[in-house]
Amino acid sequence: MSLTQIGISGLQASQTSLNVASNNIANAETEGYSRQRVYWFPTYTLHPGVGTKGTGVNASSVDRIANSFLTAQMWESQSLAEKTATFSGYIDSLDQWLGDDSTSLTSGLESFFTTLNGATVDPYSSAARQVILSESNKLAQQFTTLNNQIVGHQGLAGRQLEASVAEANGLLANIAGFNDQLKKISASGEVANEMLDQRDLAVKELSKLMGINVLEQPDGNLNIYLKSGQPLLIGDQRNSLSVTGSASHPDGFSLAFESDSASLQVHGDPGGSIGGILNYQNGTLRQAQNEIGRLAVVIASTINAQLRLGEDVNGNSGVDLFSDLTNPASGIFSLDVASTSVSDMRITDSSQLKASDYDLRVDNTGNYVITRLSDGVQFSGSLSGAGTDTLSFDGVEIDINGAATDQAYRLSPVRYGARDIDAVLTEPFALALAAPGSGVADNSNLQTILQLQNDALIEGQSSLTESYTRFIGDIAVQTSQAKTEADGGKKLFEQAEASRNAYSGVNLDEEAANLLRFQQLYSANAQVISVARQTFDSLLRMF
Repeated sequence: MSLTQIGISGLQASQTSLNVASNNIANAETEGYSRQRVYWFPTYTLHPGVGTKGTGVNASSVDRIANSFLTAQMWESQSLAEKTATFSGYIDSLDQWLGDDSTSLTSGLESFFTTLNGATVDPYSSAARQVILSESNKLAQQFTTLNNQIVGHQGLAGRQLEASVAEANGLLANIAGFNDQLKKISASGEVANEMLDQRDLAVKELSKLMGINVLEQPDGNLNIYLKSGQPLLIGDQRNSLSVTGSASHPDGFSLAFESDSASLQVHGDPGGSIGGILNYQNGTLRQAQNEIGRLAVVIASTINAQLRLGEDVNGNSGVDLFSDLTNPASGIFSLDVASTSVSDMRITDSSQLKASDYDLRVDNTGNYVITRLSDGVQFSGSLSGAGTDTLSFDGVEIDINGAATDQAYRLSPVRYGARDIDAVLTEPFALALAAPGSGVADNSNLQTILQLQNDALIEGQSSLTESYTRFIGDIAVQTSQAKTEADGGKKLFEQAEASRNAYSGVNLDEEAANLLRFQQLYSANAQVISVARQTFDSLLRMF
């Protein structure tokens, strides 16, 4: 190898390094870009009996600086950050409008009982009675408004879930495409560093939406799985996700795994923003609907029951002021087509009601388990095998075929109370404010109803207002905790991203130094070529 050829190899290597350093600098702010580095290898010729003789340098290999562990750590922390941030955003909105004075049940309850108290002066007064009916209607509407807002949040969560799932499916398609292209490029012996960066960036975007496990294969493909194990992507073969259910479904919206052979509901926490949405829907939002629904059921049932014990101005027995919520048939949901055995559900003791849904399971031998979903408490036993059995739990009774087997139900005794409450009494003189036989000027029954404001109607421990205030306080605490977790998740992700960028990102100071170093190498190799030419010219002049 001549001196000129050695110089040319050095010149070419220096040029390649200058190009790579320039490319690194140009992409310093490109999201997901991994800096590249040129590897120089000495070339030589082997001379038998003598050894090797250097023939220059080769710099054809341009490597991508990446660390799979740091990258995976970044994806994992991003899933957590997005999950906590999404949940925090939703619950913060819930906390704000639940605590708003214009929608607060506290002011509505106080106004209702204040009106009742005002009627004690002259219980026969038609005007006072009409005000009671108006306030009853206003209170019922307030419950309905709160429920509608919760349903609106459920719809919003569902739309966001559908958008996120569509985005996830699009990203999986992109990653599958990258897998296919990279496999072909790899088979040809070429490199595609920028495409590897684009694929990793697509995986990063996917990790915002859900928690994933990513496994790199020997051929360079990435296989991607849900945390629950379902394969989303195997090479360039992909499955997909879908959204099932609705705002009115007992489970709300759910995430489903779709393959060519099956459609399966994804159980557990999928992580990412999708996990944040589902956690909000299945946890806090459902809790809110049950809490407000329970209050509606308790106030309607207790006031109605007391009014039935009284007498109106015409000497008639009292009738209901509010709609009867003690037979919540709309709260019985069969979870499969074979479940047809529950015929009725009724509330027998509103003071024992829990703000919860329940799952009922009957096995193939007639053994049943009722699970309170808010805390996992169970009620179990065996059906009689014949006739109609009555099962009791938490102030609720259900009728079920005693010979039933293999049944699955969701029971929601209070969940729709705020939706269904209504002020049904329209005749002022039909209000039974007097005790039986005491005359039209008597307000004894009205006084008893007024006492309900301070009675421990909720689980025998809290008044209506105390229960609602405690619920609002619990939401505020959860909101604060969610914000703390979101801040922690954000910091964790920022640290993981910083670690990845410190290893794979572009350091402008380092690249500027590289430019100067490679420029000097280029000049030095050019000088080698110049010396070679001068030497050759001197040699020619000797002849």
